[in-house]
Amino acid sequence: MKAKTLLHNAVIYTQADSLVVNSIALYKNKIIAVGNNLEHDPDFKSYTKIDLQGKTVIPGLTDAHTHLYFFAISLGRVKLHGVESIEACLEKIRSYASTLGKNEWVVGEGYSPDQFKKFVEPDKNMLDSVTGGRPAFIFSKDQHSAWVNSKALKIAGITSTTKEPEGGAIVRFENGEPTGILREMSSYIDIYKKIPSPSKSKLQQLYKQALQFAYENGVTAVHSFDQKDGFAFFAEQTEKGKLGLRINYYFPETSLDELLEHKILFGTGDDYLRLAGVKIYSDGALGSQSALCFHKYIGSKDNFGIEVESSKSMLKKMKKANKLGFPCATHAIGDKAVANVLDAIEQLPATHFGARHRIEHMELIRKKDLKRVKELNVVASMQPSHCPSDIKMINKYWGKQGENAFVFNTVQKMKIDLAFGSDAPIEPMKPLDGIAAAVLRAKPKSREKFYPEQKISATEALYHYTVGPAIAVGQEHCRGMLMPNYPADLVVLSGDITKIAPTKLYDMKALATIFDGKVVYDPYDLF
Repeated sequence: MKAKTLLHNAVIYTQADSLVVNSIALYKNKIIAVGNNLEHDPDFKSYTKIDLQGKTVIPGLTDAHTHLYFFAISLGRVKLHGVESIEACLEKIRSYASTLGKNEWVVGEGYSPDQFKKFVEPDKNMLDSVTGGRPAFIFSKDQHSAWVNSKALKIAGITSTTKEPEGGAIVRFENGEPTGILREMSSYIDIYKKIPSPSKSKLQQLYKQALQFAYENGVTAVHSFDQKDGFAFFAEQTEKGKLGLRINYYFPETSLDELLEHKILFGTGDDYLRLAGVKIYSDGALGSQSALCFHKYIGSKDNFGIEVESSKSMLKKMKKANKLGFPCATHAIGDKAVANVLDAIEQLPATHFGARHRIEHMELIRKKDLKRVKELNVVASMQPSHCPSDIKMINKYWGKQGENAFVFNTVQKMKIDLAFGSDAPIEPMKPLDGIAAAVLRAKPKSREKFYPEQKISATEALYHYTVGPAIAVGQEHCRGMLMPNYPADLVVLSGDITKIAPTKLYDMKALATIFDGKVVYDPYDLF
């Protein structure tokens, strides 16, 4: 695409209020003008003009909750998402393990007993039978549980006498021996740390694949929650001019002391990589039955979930982050966890410079706590694609409490700022599918709709994948819209997402993606 390019004869949703125009002028990596029939304006006589023949254009989409570095690495691991039986899981793991050296780790992710046709909780013996003596570590779909084999347990020294970790759980057989299922990070981190990182060349290859996946799905920006090595990798890519996305990065709370030591402040960065906050965990997840709830899990004796961090502990970390102007993005899925996070935020001084505290997921929440979210000006960072994926588990474990789950419409009506994401690699980084999930609250072609009174429109959902994420990181003045001086990040769609029949939304796709003024995806040769 030429440095001076004008796109016209399009339906362009600028996301600036309800402004819809038919032409947009780009100069290098910036938007110069938006309006109607700019192709006839003498000011743009020297611009290369591209007729989009009535196609729909939207801002580049932002996925407001990813683990981008981890997502890239995951592309080189065995994938068990959607596998419907323990036997099929084991066969996929066996096949993958056979491609490895005899001492290489077998690493994978995505198993979910609740998605098996017959519920079976895996154990170490099953994994031993297909891994050929290699150590193995398999994340559950929600990544709040790990399935490991005997060799991995031995490497980490986890035995029948190992004490229960704080904020985690070691699942055991009746004789006290670990089964190989470990709940929450505190229980599996000692094993995970032993897994070698990919080589530098392999990591570059995987990251290119991750970027291509993003572009194919219209994603030009993400908010990424990764460990410290993720930031080092992103910083290196930025220096080389190869980052390929706009990333607002959230450090893990384990980096707080280092951030304080070096006096690194909120907003540090450039147009591509920017520091936006600190990530904290309050509880676990629904699939692992470790999301912290006020009501016990149906079918359990006394399981209310796992309190990964208490309000008191979170408050200490939030105060540390506040010294640097960093807001906190706190993972909270169960309603008790959400309440605990709000208890901590209530005791904090106000944030400044557009820094906004966020609750990540906020899957289940009491009505009275929604009022507190609004009063405290907290951003609701939610993932629509989790809704259809979790219907079965919500009904099974939370029952009637499910009416308080994924309350998108209520959040909107209360004018709580809402940012949508995927939680990739937990769910695919596909915002267009996320829009469909927010509208339909059902899987593709399914008639089972989850509390349909909480659905929202495609226009509203699109806002939460464009302007909403910008608001969440204090960048609404320069991101999320197609307006003059904003970055030239935009997507051409296969249809008008605001007018298409809801049942067709899952068929919507990106025809082309422009990032930073460059065409990065264009299989239909529009440009």
